[in-house]
Amino acid sequence: MRAGRGVVHPLVAAGVLLAAVVLPCKAADAEHSVGESVFTGVSGLLFLGAGAVAHHRRPDNRVGLLMVLVGLGWFAEDVRFVPFPLTHTLGLMLSTASSGFLAHLVLAFPAGRLGSRPLRWLVGTAYVAVFGLTPFGALFQDVSGIGPAYQRNLLHVDSPAMLSAVSTSVAAIGAVVAGAVVVVLVRRWVRATPPQRRLLGPVLLTFLVGGLASAAGNAFNQFDPVRLGALTVYQVAFCVLPLVFLAGVLRVRLGRTAVAELLIDLQRPLSPAQLRDRLATALGDRTLQIGYWRPDAGELVDAAGAPLARPAPGSGRAVTYVDRAGERVAALIHDEALREDGHVLRAVTAAAGLTLDNQRLTAEVRAQLGEVRASRARIVTAITEERRRMERDLHDGVQQHVVAAAIGIRAVESQLGPEAGDGVRVLLRACGEGLDTALSDLRSLARGIHPAILSEDGLVAALQSLVERVPAPVELVAAEIPRLPPAVEATAYFVVAEAVTNAVKHAQADRIRVTVLPDPGGIRVAVDDDGTGGAAVASGSGLLGLADRVRALDGDLVVRSESGRGTTVCAVLPARA
Repeated sequence: MRAGRGVVHPLVAAGVLLAAVVLPCKAADAEHSVGESVFTGVSGLLFLGAGAVAHHRRPDNRVGLLMVLVGLGWFAEDVRFVPFPLTHTLGLMLSTASSGFLAHLVLAFPAGRLGSRPLRWLVGTAYVAVFGLTPFGALFQDVSGIGPAYQRNLLHVDSPAMLSAVSTSVAAIGAVVAGAVVVVLVRRWVRATPPQRRLLGPVLLTFLVGGLASAAGNAFNQFDPVRLGALTVYQVAFCVLPLVFLAGVLRVRLGRTAVAELLIDLQRPLSPAQLRDRLATALGDRTLQIGYWRPDAGELVDAAGAPLARPAPGSGRAVTYVDRAGERVAALIHDEALREDGHVLRAVTAAAGLTLDNQRLTAEVRAQLGEVRASRARIVTAITEERRRMERDLHDGVQQHVVAAAIGIRAVESQLGPEAGDGVRVLLRACGEGLDTALSDLRSLARGIHPAILSEDGLVAALQSLVERVPAPVELVAAEIPRLPPAVEATAYFVVAEAVTNAVKHAQADRIRVTVLPDPGGIRVAVDDDGTGGAAVASGSGLLGLADRVRALDGDLVVRSESGRGTTVCAVLPARA
C-alpha cells in the first residue's frame, strides 16, 4: 500500500501557501533579520520539495510523507507572526510542530517505518510533547505588551507556576528525545553492515553536526562570534538534512552506473567467483552469496554443488530469487538493507539472469556428481563393513567349529584301544590333517576378505603382516600414520596387496618396495618392483577394480609400467571416507 497516497501533494501545496503567508510577516518582524527569514524559507521549502520528490520516486515509503510534514510543521511554527490575535495564538500552540515529525523521520529512515516498540514509544512521547504539552503550555504564555497589538494570547490563563512547570517538562522531554535519537543512530551505525552505513552515515553526520552546533550556540550565547558561527553551522546542516534524506531514498539513481558496468561485464564469460564479485560491487554488498536452484531437490547449492542454507529469520540477511522464463534459476543472499533499494536489486537480478541460469546448470551437474561420489563412497564403506562382518563370522564361527572338529578327531584317535585297526587310525589322522589344511585355507580366506589386524592395529601393522607372508623380499617404508576411516585403510591395504601379488605372480620381481607416507589431507601408498612391467589398468584386471574403489573415495590411482622396466602403483587417498 502506498504511504500517504493522495495526501502528499495537497500537503505540499498547503506548505507552499503557508510559506507565502508567514515568510513576509516574519521578515517584517523587528526581532528577526532577513537572513533568518531566508533560512526559514530555504530549509522549509527544501523539506517540502525533497519530500515530494522522494514520495514520487518511492510512493511505498513514508519517508517522503514525513519530510513534507516536517516542512509543513516548520512553516506552521511561524504562524504567530501573521498579524492577527487568532493566528498568533495558534502559532504559540504550534511553536514546536516540526520537531515531532523530524524525530519520527530520523528514526524511521530509511524504511519509512518504526521497527520496534521502543521506537514507537519514543516517537509517541515526542508527539505528546509537541502536540499536547506545548499547546497546553501556550495557555499560560502572557505576551501582552511585548510586541505589536496583534500579539495577544486569546486563551491566556494567568499561572506563572504552570507555565514554568510545562516549559521545564517540554524542554526535558525534548532533551531526552534528542539524546535517545542520537543513541539510536549511533547504535545503528555500529551494528550496521556496509550497505546500511552508506544510508545512515550522512544522516548521522548531518544530525550530529547540527545538534552540536545548536548546543554550542546555546552554551556560548554570551559570545557573539561563537554564537553566530554555531548558528551558521546549524542552519547549513538543517538545510542539508532534507537533501541527505532524499539521496538515501533515491539511492537507486546512484546505482545506475554500477548496473551499467555490470551489463558490460556480462558480455564476456565470467566464472562463478567473478560473477559474485561483479554482483557484490553493483549492489554494494561484499557479503553477497549466490545460490543456484536445483528443481529436482528443491534446494539451493553453491558453485561447487554443495547445499547452501537459507538465512535464518532475524539474521539481517535476506533472499532474493532470480526467475527466468517463469522458472526459478538462482537466488541472491544479501544484506537485508538492500530491500530498501529494490530498484537496483531488481535491475541487477534481471541483468544477471542469463548468466546465473547458465551457471546453475553447471552447479547442478556438480551437485549431481557430488551425490554420485558420495553414493560410491557409501558403497565402498558398506562393502568394507560387510567384509569385516564376514571376517568376524569366519573367525568367530566357522573357524571355531573347524578347530573344535580337529580337536575332537584327535581326542577320538588318542582314545582308540589296541583292538582298533590301523585303517581307522590312518583315516582319523587323514581327517585331522584335512581339517588342519581347511583351517589354514580358512584363515587365509579371512585375511583376504578383511585382515583382523587392520581393524585392530591399523594400516602399517597390517601391511607389515602382509609383507612377512610374501614369498619374496619386500621392503616396507612407512611413516607414522594416524588411524584413518575403515574404508580408507581397507582401500590402501588392498591396493598394496594387489600390487604385491601382481609383482610376485606375474612380473617375477626380485625386489619390491612398499612406501606409505602422509599426504596433504590424506595418505600416499606406492608399490615399486623391478619386474617385467607391462601392467595396465585395463578391463578385467584387478587394477581396474582398485582404480574404481580409489576413485569412489575421491582418490587417485596411477600405474606406471613399461615393459622390462618394472611397475609403480601409486594411490593417493583422502583422510575421509
